[in-house]
Amino acid sequence: MMTALAIGLVLGVTVWWILIQRLMDKPWTRRGVLDGSQDGLTSSAPKVGLWLFMAMATSLFLIFNSAYLMRMGFGHGGLHPWVPLAEPGILWFNTFVLIAASAAMQTASGAARKGDIGGLRKYYTAGGVLSVVFLAGQLLAWRQLSATGQYGPSDPAYSFFILLTAMHGLHLLGGLWVLGRTATRVWRGLDAQNVVAVGKVRQSVRLCTTYWHFLLLVWLGLFTQLTIT
Repeated sequence: MMTALAIGLVLGVTVWWILIQRLMDKPWTRRGVLDGSQDGLTSSAPKVGLWLFMAMATSLFLIFNSAYLMRMGFGHGGLHPWVPLAEPGILWFNTFVLIAASAAMQTASGAARKGDIGGLRKYYTAGGVLSVVFLAGQLLAWRQLSATGQYGPSDPAYSFFILLTAMHGLHLLGGLWVLGRTATRVWRGLDAQNVVAVGKVRQSVRLCTTYWHFLLLVWLGLFTQLTIT
């Protein structure tokens, strides 16, 4: 019960922080042409694509979640009984690292909107590095479980743990590939006076930020489920 409350508190603080960052940007005070409006339908296509992809990814995770709950309650018929895992403590550290990565991405998005190239480079890179640290931590969690010698492929809880964390990690790796392409453009030299180039980078950073928030929420849901079951 206390674990569920702790995770709920972390989720609430994370959502609150994201909303505060959006309000501090005060988009209602802006005048003139809105960011990305000059691109017309071209700028809308990547947004629609991202939201469609996140919808499909959400459906996939919900399917796995349903299978997880069904298998947890089905321990007869010759199947291996469900034995809850003793989740490695490093998962808590990994969770806070991913929260920090999402926060760094949000800050980078704000820097991009303001035309702060230096801030964009710093926080966008920090978001990528923290995400890599998160993935390394997930691999370490796998090793810690395997090193106990108590779990194997025949253990359903262990198998689902590997499946769910691997699927989330693969989605994060895909995001890192897009992040890396944009980071390369930023670090090679981005002319703040080049409206078109800055607009493309700003849009890419904004989409990556949205995707990182999505991955954070997915992980918090998975982490809650793995911890309380």
